[in-house]
Amino acid sequence: MHSQPVPDVFVDRERPQQAPGQSASRPLFAVAAALTATAVSVAFNAPAILMASVAGIAIYAAVPLLRRSVNVAAKAVPTRPNAEANGLSEHDFDRKWELGEYSNQLASIFDALGDMVTVCGLNGQIIYANETFRSTTGFDNPVGLTLAMAGIEPVDASGNGDLELVLGEGETQTIWAWHETTARDPVSGQLTRQCIGRNITEARSTEAELVDARQKAEAANHAKTRFLATVSHEIRTPLNGILGMTHLLEQTQTTPEQASYLKTAGESGMALLSLIEDLLDVTSIEAGRLHLRHEEGNLEDLVNGVSELMASRAHEKGIEIAVHIAPEAPRQITSDIGRLRQVLFNLVGNAIKFTETGGVLIEVTREDKQLAFIVADTGPGLKEADQSRIFGEFERANNGPTRKHGGAGLGLSISARIIEALGGEIGVTSTAGQGSTFRFTVPVKELAVPETGAPVRGPLAERAVLVIAPRGPVSTALLWTIRDLGGIAETADDADSIIAALTRLYRSGAALSDIVVDRRLADRAESLLASAPTELPAGIARTLVIAPEDSRDLESHSGHGANAWLVRPVRRASLVNVLTRRDDREDRDRLCGKPRPVMLERSSDNPTLDILLAEDDPVNALVVRTNLARQGHRVTVVENGRALVTQAMERPGGLASFDLVITDLSMPELDGRSAIEQIRAEEAAGQLARLPIIVLTADGQASTRDDLLAAGADGHAEKPVDPEWLLQLVTMTAGKRARAA
Repeated sequence: MHSQPVPDVFVDRERPQQAPGQSASRPLFAVAAALTATAVSVAFNAPAILMASVAGIAIYAAVPLLRRSVNVAAKAVPTRPNAEANGLSEHDFDRKWELGEYSNQLASIFDALGDMVTVCGLNGQIIYANETFRSTTGFDNPVGLTLAMAGIEPVDASGNGDLELVLGEGETQTIWAWHETTARDPVSGQLTRQCIGRNITEARSTEAELVDARQKAEAANHAKTRFLATVSHEIRTPLNGILGMTHLLEQTQTTPEQASYLKTAGESGMALLSLIEDLLDVTSIEAGRLHLRHEEGNLEDLVNGVSELMASRAHEKGIEIAVHIAPEAPRQITSDIGRLRQVLFNLVGNAIKFTETGGVLIEVTREDKQLAFIVADTGPGLKEADQSRIFGEFERANNGPTRKHGGAGLGLSISARIIEALGGEIGVTSTAGQGSTFRFTVPVKELAVPETGAPVRGPLAERAVLVIAPRGPVSTALLWTIRDLGGIAETADDADSIIAALTRLYRSGAALSDIVVDRRLADRAESLLASAPTELPAGIARTLVIAPEDSRDLESHSGHGANAWLVRPVRRASLVNVLTRRDDREDRDRLCGKPRPVMLERSSDNPTLDILLAEDDPVNALVVRTNLARQGHRVTVVENGRALVTQAMERPGGLASFDLVITDLSMPELDGRSAIEQIRAEEAAGQLARLPIIVLTADGQASTRDDLLAAGADGHAEKPVDPEWLLQLVTMTAGKRARAA
């Protein structure tokens, strides 16, 4: 191996003498600048011509320093031949020597970087090649050869692209990024082809490993999603049987001890169902399949429905739950009502779980074009460190060695993802030992704009109310609601506070019209009122506020002198009805905290139905058939999809043999969706009457429901099926068919 001589093509012996004071060697460095620019263009993917221009300008400005360095090096070399010995003028000899020295330095830099550098003439012959090129190709002196002869064959006609070279005896496969550019020698004026190759074998190997790792991660994530969906489906099926049989057993005569055991079994089943739904939500969110729906709903029904369903849990722990909806909040909203309900259920459920004394207050207010939902509790609160991580997956506020409260730590994470998808924000403020306040905002379409001008007279404008109740969410919500509706209200819970409250009422000039007494203070109410500074006028109406469980013994409340009663948590409409002496049937309908089971009356509107049930699981078939039979319906059971289609299409005289079809989605031989499509196709071909079809499925995804409805289903129920909801669905679906007929 030996160093290559600098080719004469770079030397211009005919170039005229430079003007005095001007460096004659500066143009010679432009060739080196072009090589540098080519290398930079390879490394940074920049245009070679632009980089060459920049490099040339920079070298032109810096050449005095470089020349001084060259001169110093020249003086340090005692063996340098003189110009006469080479047959050159001093000027030409200096230029050639300076270029050779600088080219050698530049070649050393490229060798250190491991880059191949060559310069070729337009005829393709190599004029110059650095040490890396020689060692890589195995040619000690490639000058005069072509690139192809040296084993370099660019894949691109432009000379740019990747090369694959085999190195050494071990035939190691390497990949080089090859870049060629044409540049004119500023001295001789000849065009040359300048080439640079960079070894990118390791980079490409790393890229391939990353791609492989990403594909494996995506496959693993997809497998996890499928696994959870399959497992949840398989769990829901037996869980439907457990909860269904528990419900049927509750309808039979049981001892108090047996009833307690059944209640515990039902609550455990619902807890398992909640965990399954959380896991499915997590996988759906991770897979980017969180489908949002835009539907219109009543805001009060949404919030009050959540509070009423959670009230029994709160009252069992001896804590309160109450709702206050600000008057500026709209009645009707357009959003994903189901997802909002899910978030509220989670926040209220957590608040009840962690609160031992006091209670939970749910507030809704309007902030510009958004709704703000606030859930405040009087629980133990959160540490500052917990507040920053509580919305993470599988995070809990009590991750110590022992846990007082259960849960997988998914609810808040799912809630945060839902609110983010809805375009809102969620957060928490808390002080350890003083409770927590969770707050989320969501933009809601079609918010009613408040009317300007004179204030509207509220329905309680003529009422002055004294609320006797323990301090907490219930008394606070009653006080705020009465005032929102135009009334005057004060609260009290002992003798001193009653005196202060009545004093404020009298000073306002209002005549006391109503006394609202919480059942928990009803036994003390008379003695407390006796401490009033003046005797209360006769004829003041009294309303008793009771918990749903107190309704089982209404006769015991008659001794409190109440003219009416309200059920906690109190709805705004119910409060208005009672205080304005209207009939309030709504509270009577929900005395036990939940709707009564739907019983179909035998009338022309709700006749006994002939129902075809397709269910391959015998336990689930027994549950559904028994619930329907108890309502007087006649049920025929088939065990696969093909039998379903055959039975459904038996229509003597064009009339269907059944009034309604209920089918499971996952069926042998023919799945429920395919069966529905076949039935609808045959109905269309024969111009037959449409047979109502309800689908039962363990897949709770909104996309599945929408797909089934698009395929021709009339109703959808998710497993485990709520028996009461199934009966309502049967009634509604059969009613639609009767009206269509």
